[in-house]
Amino acid sequence: MKYNNLFKKYAKVALSLILTFAIMLSSSITTFASTIKKDYKTYVMAPLEDIKDNEWNTFKEKLITLKNNGVYAITTDIWWGSVEKNGDNQFDWSYYKKYADVVRSSGLKWVPILSTHQCGGNVGNGETTVSLPSWLWTKDSKENMQFKNEEGQYIDEYLSPWWSGIEQQYDELYASFAENFSDYKDIIAKIYLSAGPSGELRYPSYNSNIAGWTYPERGQLYCYSEAAVKDFQDAMQNKYNSISEVNTAWGTNLTDFTQIQPPTDGDNFFINGYKTTYGNDFLTWYQETLEKHLAKIGSLAHENFDSVFNVRIGAKMAGIHWLMNSPTMPHAAEYCAGLYNYSDLLDQFKKSDLDLTFTCLEMNDSDAYKDNYYSAPKSLVIEIANLAKSKGITMCGENALAIVNNNQGYQNSAEALFNYDLSGFTLLRINHILSDNGKFTSDFEPFIDTLVRKPVPVTFTIDNVNLNNGEKLYLTGSNWEMANWTTGLYPSEFTCKDGKATVTVYLGEGQNYEFKAIKKDKSGNVTWESGDNHSYTVPEDGGNYNWSWNN
Repeated sequence: MKYNNLFKKYAKVALSLILTFAIMLSSSITTFASTIKKDYKTYVMAPLEDIKDNEWNTFKEKLITLKNNGVYAITTDIWWGSVEKNGDNQFDWSYYKKYADVVRSSGLKWVPILSTHQCGGNVGNGETTVSLPSWLWTKDSKENMQFKNEEGQYIDEYLSPWWSGIEQQYDELYASFAENFSDYKDIIAKIYLSAGPSGELRYPSYNSNIAGWTYPERGQLYCYSEAAVKDFQDAMQNKYNSISEVNTAWGTNLTDFTQIQPPTDGDNFFINGYKTTYGNDFLTWYQETLEKHLAKIGSLAHENFDSVFNVRIGAKMAGIHWLMNSPTMPHAAEYCAGLYNYSDLLDQFKKSDLDLTFTCLEMNDSDAYKDNYYSAPKSLVIEIANLAKSKGITMCGENALAIVNNNQGYQNSAEALFNYDLSGFTLLRINHILSDNGKFTSDFEPFIDTLVRKPVPVTFTIDNVNLNNGEKLYLTGSNWEMANWTTGLYPSEFTCKDGKATVTVYLGEGQNYEFKAIKKDKSGNVTWESGDNHSYTVPEDGGNYNWSWNN
């Protein structure tokens, strides 16, 4: 079956895009009114592995299929370990130029990711491995160039932000990319920077292949190299004028700043120590190292790319959602990764003029206490989205794990995208919706219907509504995606004035819905509008629907 006219042939669209606000959130999370950005776009991640010589034609056909079905761009890891593997400042861009030619011929836009991290060892990497350039490690010692954890293990999947040579290496890489791809600025829609392991702004705190980590453990702190410890000591010396001031603040008996160390007992620190002044000082410094690193690579990127490509530049943050609600060490997994104060982290995105991509949009909070995961991914996504919006940061979303035969994963993603003003979504990954031979998988249609096509605004107006003090008006529907007639409530409250109630919601084009309205008093008691069910089929550009309240 041909899908070139998929938009017309399939009326099913994302019905729960904006219809499931009733998630169990903490009282500190404030939601914004539903909006959909006019420039919302959908992206798809390219395969991790290189395209083989006999696969280019098939790959092009896949890209054309994406283009014909509304996908805006393909995102591609450009591996540092591949383009500069032959030696310092010896770049070979030939593969990626051929790649860009194929993307251009397909009609899609291109989002290159300057991937200065290792491919391999993390979830979703499969068997593909691309290490950092081997010659790098001759530049300096492990203590200066690599991360070192609580157990003394070194990890080389990303350069340590404490290494003094990192700026020169990234500047050379960025400059070479700009020089070699200036002729492709017609297809380059955006550029992403790898800001840490897996391309995410974080420490390598969890990596099952290298550090022996198993989900949902907290992971490990990675600040025990000589360079890291010295930086912590210097930071505390800058904050406190004397070691006696440190002792007063921390309740310690140190005699010199060289005695200041990262936590010596990680588990105890995340149970008790993080609550202390020392704990706050340490975790603040630990995160500030990431903020300084983001500021550095952001500045280098703007210097090299702005005048050449004139596109937005972005970076990714991981949705580290497990142990958020742990009764013994809450947020320990986030803190190990360096994510201590999200507001301050996003302030750096704003200062650096970088767009933000955040992961785990596909997940639920429903298994929050299952098997001691204490996980709250949906709440975390909403928290970050609201922070980004309040700070004026452009935010895009991404699934953390593959969405395979899981319509709820698409619907969860759509809720976040269309309820919290996100600018786009990147699907991980093309092989989950198009097979090796280019055929549609079972996930192709749900992805296109739910995340590529946007809902349209529909305004409902109800006349003759008389509300007493404390009463509120809600919409409810018979479709399971919206709510059950008797138990569920459409979460958007009407705005009521002078007997007239109005609300604007976003619904799937071409879909027929049935509605009723209810009033709830301040005690939660329900009064139903007693008229017939109201049916509405959504036109392409949305519309308006009016009825009168009948008691």
